[in-house]
Amino acid sequence: MGELQPRMRAGDKDRQRAVEVLGKHFAEGRLTVEEFDDRVVRAHASVYLDELPALTADLPGEPQQQMPYGRRSRPPMRVPAVVFVLIALLFVWSMAAALIQGAPPLFALILLFLFLRHRRFSRRW
Repeated sequence: MGELQPRMRAGDKDRQRAVEVLGKHFAEGRLTVEEFDDRVVRAHASVYLDELPALTADLPGEPQQQMPYGRRSRPPMRVPAVVFVLIALLFVWSMAAALIQGAPPLFALILLFLFLRHRRFSRRW
């Protein structure tokens, strides 16, 4: 356990991750074009894993990913299929009742309006 481990060799994915981090810092303006080019060349020329952290040692941690205008993304809402079936049955029942009674199908139209309004603002369409 107390023995020193031999240096581990860097793989292509390790080098690519280092270049991606450098690209993010370059995009945020922390590196000039010359510095970025020099560090990318050194990243691709690195043989061992312990050579890669030196390329980003003077840069802050992982760059922040921000949405434009401060918008936050949220996961899409999942509505179970049972809800759609129940709404369809309620719609059909309302239409049948309205036709039998001879009245305008107001309840069915309200249901249709609410359903389409919800679908308009969801990103699944």
